Amino acid sequence: MNQSLIPGLILALATALPLAAGEINLTITGFADSSGMARIVLMEGEAGYRGEIPVARIVSVPIHDGRAVWTADDIPSGRYAIIAHHDGDEDDELNRPFLGLPQEPYGYSNGAWTSLGLPQWEEVAFDVGQAPARQDIHLRMNVFAAVSQMMLIGLPALMAIFGGLALYRKFRGLRLPI
Repeated sequence: MNQSLIPGLILALATALPLAAGEINLTITGFADSSGMARIVLMEGEAGYRGEIPVARIVSVPIHDGRAVWTADDIPSGRYAIIAHHDGDEDDELNRPFLGLPQEPYGYSNGAWTSLGLPQWEEVAFDVGQAPARQDIHLRMNVFAAVSQMMLIGLPALMAIFGGLALYRKFRGLRLPI
């Protein structure tokens, strides 16, 4: 065989063979209830994590007994990251109505966490290869979003309570004619 054809033949065979598929086993906990779905976003590589290329996969799975489980056995080998959230209203979005802060519990692969912005790629990245990749994500509520929700709901409630107490103190000594 002609020696100059060998590198081309090797390259043709290598590109014709499918990439080895790996497996991801994901368990998500931290749900307040079993309403809605667990929404999972799988991103391939740092470019996928930063939004520079489309995400590898988006899936929604049901919540049972406070946890959601997802297994995928057709993931090409590589480095990935996962963001998951409790999509309680099943609108396929991570709701961010007030100041852009997430209003639904969320979490990242490797248990990484930050209240502002995204965790660093190195904190969330994991490898998919021959051995199954196991990930456990515990959902949390952003502390700033929780405080903003309490202020939006709690402030008017506190005003009503203190207003009622002030009125009670003002009128408690009065005798009303009946």
